[in-house]
Amino acid sequence: MQKIVDIFNTGDLSEVDSIFSLDYIDHQKPPDMDIDGPDEFKQIVRNVRESVQKVEVTIKDLIIEENKVVGRLHWHIIDRAGKEIHRETIDILRLVDGRVLEHWGAEAWRKET
Repeated sequence: MQKIVDIFNTGDLSEVDSIFSLDYIDHQKPPDMDIDGPDEFKQIVRNVRESVQKVEVTIKDLIIEENKVVGRLHWHIIDRAGKEIHRETIDILRLVDGRVLEHWGAEAWRKET
């Protein structure tokens, strides 16, 4: 989970292919996105980073059990208009052979100032 958070924070996509399975499925995939696998994750990171001035993601809680990782993440975002956004998400990853095969996610709360 930390490597994924680091990717959002830095925009460095160089490790994506080693973290995500070629068969990666995002069950929270944007409906208008027609890319699958690691390339989908790369595009999501690009979209997030291009649409805001700043994004900083931190892990607040992490649960690891068997082949699943569950994280509660805090997102501190400054959008293009300078508005500050704080949001929390719950993300579940299922790993196979050490790589992320599936992702489920939900927004827990969002506050804009």
